[in-house]
Amino acid sequence: MLSLLSLLLATSQPSLEHLSQSERSLLQAALAAQQAHSVLSVQYEACQSQRDYRQAGLPDLQLLRSAIEAKLQLPYQNFLFASRQAGDWQRLQPRDPLQAGSCDEFNRYRENLDQYELQLFALEIAEPLASSLTDNQNEAATAQQLQLLRGYLQRSSSVAIARVFDRSQLNAIEQANFLHPDYQSRYIFRLEQGWRSVMPVYMGMHSQFNEQNIAKQASEWLIFLDTQKQFIAARPLAEVSALLAELGPAEWTFDLNGNLIRK
Repeated sequence: MLSLLSLLLATSQPSLEHLSQSERSLLQAALAAQQAHSVLSVQYEACQSQRDYRQAGLPDLQLLRSAIEAKLQLPYQNFLFASRQAGDWQRLQPRDPLQAGSCDEFNRYRENLDQYELQLFALEIAEPLASSLTDNQNEAATAQQLQLLRGYLQRSSSVAIARVFDRSQLNAIEQANFLHPDYQSRYIFRLEQGWRSVMPVYMGMHSQFNEQNIAKQASEWLIFLDTQKQFIAARPLAEVSALLAELGPAEWTFDLNGNLIRK
């Protein structure tokens, strides 16, 4: 299963613009060492029946793996995934990658082994990254999400915090007054507080959830509505703390009896 970083990389290529030159050199050494080890593995697997290769041996991958994880603050599998997928990382790959030779080319194997040891040494003596690449990627994703929420806000006539409510607590007249006849779900929204235009205290949810999946949904939401009282978007309240901070204090609320209180 892919980790969080792998999933992020699968949807957007990670930027390495925040890295200093020394940190880029560290990443280049890690990529070069990994590429060299891969080339050595290919030739060694094909030629290990020969004495020269057995005597020279194949470097222990665990040493490289440990060095990469320690210096990049990144799980080795995530490093491999990023190195194969992300455009910025591809530009840091060796410009003249090593090539595996035939079994008759033991000298090439020795040369590649020397290059591997050189890159591994450069990796081991380098200072670790100042911050985790995972942290940087999470920060970028958070900023992108906030920008999306701001777009919803710009298009909204009303924004409100709403909680999931059981419509059976309303009488038939209240249900008729607040809900569309085609809305069949047992669960609706009860608005708590909001900004901009005031909306009715009760309204249908953005999706009609049944008994089986309502428990999997958030209990509180931030909803964005247009001038026709149609949903632009709805997001779980726990995911929009940054936008709530920008919105500031609510401009109106409903009390326990459903009475409107303007701030």
